[in-house]
Amino acid sequence: MKKCKKMVINDESIEYLISLAEDAVFEGDYNLASRLLYNALYDEPGYAKLHYTLAWMYHYYQFNEVKAIRHYELSLYFDPTCDYAYRQLVELLMDKKRYDAVNSLLQKAENAGHLDKDFIYETLGNLAEKQADFGLAIKYYRKALMHSMDNNASKELRQNIKRTKFKKFKTNWRWQRQN
Repeated sequence: MKKCKKMVINDESIEYLISLAEDAVFEGDYNLASRLLYNALYDEPGYAKLHYTLAWMYHYYQFNEVKAIRHYELSLYFDPTCDYAYRQLVELLMDKKRYDAVNSLLQKAENAGHLDKDFIYETLGNLAEKQADFGLAIKYYRKALMHSMDNNASKELRQNIKRTKFKKFKTNWRWQRQN
């Protein structure tokens, strides 16, 4: 499991409870894991990593999207620099087709500067492509390409641009009969 970069509060006992809860999740004992995490939340309700761990458990193991979204949001509320919470919340919202929420979350992250620009612009490009706004999608993919530092990611972004240009051409092209 990925960790948040910055924790405002760092308590060894809470970190130990989180590691015990993660072990319980991996062993399939979700009741024990949730009890441990909620007991720790009772002691420290503003600890972002606790909310992130609960969201991770609900998202990937218990498949409770409502609770996962809530705890991802709480994690970001208490620690807005937790980029993995942003990424996983965006993934979850995209899967649920809540595109307006994804757009507002990414705009907030872009303004705050908490995420990689290439991730933000690529996701906004995917979002625009899913909504059939191909011109905007190409614009975002190009912005992501300008911020990308990874060769494989750049190659994938070029393929996204090529695919989106083709889709734009196909939707704008009209068959005209020759008389």
